[in-house]
Amino acid sequence: MSLESWDPTAPTQPHSVQLTPDTLAKLIAYSANAQLDTLESQLAGDECLALSGLMKVEHNAWLEAIEALTDEEVIHLIRFLAVAENLPGWEALDTSPAIPIAKALRRRGVRLDKDFLRWLRTVSNNRYLPYGPL
Repeated sequence: MSLESWDPTAPTQPHSVQLTPDTLAKLIAYSANAQLDTLESQLAGDECLALSGLMKVEHNAWLEAIEALTDEEVIHLIRFLAVAENLPGWEALDTSPAIPIAKALRRRGVRLDKDFLRWLRTVSNNRYLPYGPL
């Protein structure tokens, strides 16, 4: 648990974030470059607040955004979202965009292996990952 100071001039709501190819590439890179362990220190301040809005983006927008991604890129995106949900303001639980993304990956015929599922359990307390409420 971390304590933060309150700044009355700071925005209280996450900024609207667009799911552009550049944004997706940046998120995927955190996982592909093995930077998830230090994600909290890398995403700090305004960038962290701005990107936290990703967790509120409509699921259909996520599904459209990942259509052009490879299966490996989609897996990296799920990894990023699972770890990012531990950051303050990123909590999503059963509304996590990782859920519809994992389901879309399964519809592509890609099943998440046991090692990946075990890894998810070690990095996230979100009991709804990867496939949502059962």
